[in-house]
Amino acid sequence: MSSRGIAPPHRQRFSLSVRVSLLLMFAAIVPLVITIVSSEVLSRPALLTQARTSMDTDARERVQLINSYLSERLLDAGTLSQVPTVQSFLATPPTRVTADATTHAIYALAAGIYRDKRYTTWALFDPAGHLRLYFPLNAKPQPHGQYLVPPADLRLVTTGAQVFFSGVYFDAQTQKASVDIYAPIIFVAKTTAPQLLGFMRASLNIDYIVDIVQSERGANGTGSYAFLLDQNGVRIADTDSTQLFKAVAPLAPDAQVSASSEALYGNSNNVPVIADDAIANALHDKQPSSTFQTTPSGQNEQFEVTRHTATVVPWNYFVLSPLSTITAVADQQLRITAIVAAIALLLAALIGLYIGRRLTRPILYSVDYLRRNSEALNTLASKQKGAAAEQRWVVDSSQVGLQSVQYYTGATSVAAHRLRDIANEVVLRWPEIDARSVQQAMGEIINAAQYIENAAHYQDISNQKLATALKVTTQVTEQLATGATSAADAATQLEQVVNQLRNVVGR
Repeated sequence: MSSRGIAPPHRQRFSLSVRVSLLLMFAAIVPLVITIVSSEVLSRPALLTQARTSMDTDARERVQLINSYLSERLLDAGTLSQVPTVQSFLATPPTRVTADATTHAIYALAAGIYRDKRYTTWALFDPAGHLRLYFPLNAKPQPHGQYLVPPADLRLVTTGAQVFFSGVYFDAQTQKASVDIYAPIIFVAKTTAPQLLGFMRASLNIDYIVDIVQSERGANGTGSYAFLLDQNGVRIADTDSTQLFKAVAPLAPDAQVSASSEALYGNSNNVPVIADDAIANALHDKQPSSTFQTTPSGQNEQFEVTRHTATVVPWNYFVLSPLSTITAVADQQLRITAIVAAIALLLAALIGLYIGRRLTRPILYSVDYLRRNSEALNTLASKQKGAAAEQRWVVDSSQVGLQSVQYYTGATSVAAHRLRDIANEVVLRWPEIDARSVQQAMGEIINAAQYIENAAHYQDISNQKLATALKVTTQVTEQLATGATSAADAATQLEQVVNQLRNVVGR
């Protein structure tokens, strides 16, 4: 009997067909995973950079449009302030001005109206801020809050030589925002010092600028918007009209006083504040442009913010776009890749199962055949082991019988010798007994003893032959047992092969 035990088969969790399917799925998913990782690691930052560049370019272009437009309006006022008829009109006292001088001055003011349809009035003031002339004649300039000319603007226009813009006003009746352009009118003579004759003021609706900002809605993706802040941090143009004239931070005390007294932003009360720290902090940045991320007030997601400062006026233009919009292309690519990955995985799984089954079918057949052969060998080995055990029992029993025969044969031989001895003794004592009778009996005893001795001799020969037969039977039995052991070993090896094949195919 073999001393090697049969190792229990190691049952694998997955069959060969499933493992082939998983291998194909892995081969299919690796390129997709690489694509997704590259999209996240490379594409998303590139898209963010591209979006920032696009937003920055867009904001810069729009600020340039605003700068160009306002520069042209400054040139309008600066040019008309140097018209001789205008200077002559202001140089002449009001009581001495002729109708002809007034008409020519009006022509100059009318030329300003024709320069841009968004001008509402052109007016001339003396150095003290008294109104001298205006056009159109039916559009008399109205006071801004408490003043026809705010003191700060009057002081600036009469002490400087620069053309400048006022703050932003809002007309509740027309629902339009406007600014005033102040241009000092100075007479320069060759022989005398320059003389301030007064100043010109042009009121300009900023519809053009509002339209620029309004056109920004959705220009940089879904949810993008823009607004324009003046020097006080108040929204003077916004893609959302409900946010107009609201500050991103509380106004400074002097700015609040000016806003109240001059009715800036169309409200004589406090300017509403919708606090936004990130936007407010950006106003203190000395750089002409900046880019940052924040969650603006009223929003619930991160936005990419680009800021540009106008050069003609101290205004800041902001463009905001949700990060989700900026990364929409990358997100869409990720979704498409995920869908493709799911489809590829499904196809790989189905193909893998099909190929795996085709590959494992012959092996499964072989496994079945080998398993049946192994079972047959095990059965044969069991039968041979049983027969060998019975044969050993017969041999043991024969050996016991042989020992008994040998014992009795020896006893018979001893008895025969004893009879012969007795007969010999009787013969020796012959004179003492009836000679004839005893001699006759003794002869018979001697003959019987001789017969027993001969029989014992023949029995001994038979015993030798039986011993030889038993020896041969023992050798045959040992060979049979050895064959049974070899058959068992072969069956064990065959079963191990079967187990290995079953491990391969997963059955």
